[in-house]
Amino acid sequence: MKSIADINAIREQMKSKVLIRDNTKEGETHVFVGMGTCGIQAGAVEVFNAFVDEVSTRVIKNVRISRVDCLGQCDKEPMAQVVLPGAAPVTYAALTPAKVKEIVEKHILGGNAVTEYIVK
Repeated sequence: MKSIADINAIREQMKSKVLIRDNTKEGETHVFVGMGTCGIQAGAVEVFNAFVDEVSTRVIKNVRISRVDCLGQCDKEPMAQVVLPGAAPVTYAALTPAKVKEIVEKHILGGNAVTEYIVK
């Protein structure tokens, strides 16, 4: 059993990760990760966690990450859709945590979609 102090420290550590998963506001970037059974089997949990970790580690403001059901193409899972404010949604396929880092760097921070991972 952990002490109350240990539990409070864990709560504070996780607070930033929880905040980026809830309540999108206008003007924010939103990332939707497909978490249907096919996505989960293909590694969507790791992809979701990679987005959360990358955004929280870099302390990127105005980004929300949400779990959604199937994105419609089971053979291309794990998939995620990135929606920058005022831009058309971009859907990525066959994601890995390494690809997530590149998407965060180039698309979310740089504004340029990573074309080699886009669903075709």
